Amino acid sequence: MNGKQLAGAAIIGMALFVATTTAAQATTTTASNTKAAAACGWIGGQGAQYNHCDPSTTVMLDVEDIWGNIGRVCVSPGITRLQPYFEWAVTGAWFNGGVHCFPGKH
Repeated sequence: MNGKQLAGAAIIGMALFVATTTAAQATTTTASNTKAAAACGWIGGQGAQYNHCDPSTTVMLDVEDIWGNIGRVCVSPGITRLQPYFEWAVTGAWFNGGVHCFPGKH
């Protein structure tokens, strides 16, 4: 390779490096943003969390423990830790159709 060919190859190589680095950063940022914004509904995790996304109402949930027992909890908008309402480990929760309830265990 002569000097011009070497310089051209270096420029192309640098352009490819910048393009792949930028794409990798964009993918990482998107993954971080998705993880930071919790999905609506059952999240699980520490405290058996549920994210109620509608900012204008409260909703009634059916909440299941490790023994299959079902309890009811009314939650406000946002993330609610359900475990404090139950003696046994909570394994799931879902909206049961009730709205405009008073927050807490029922």
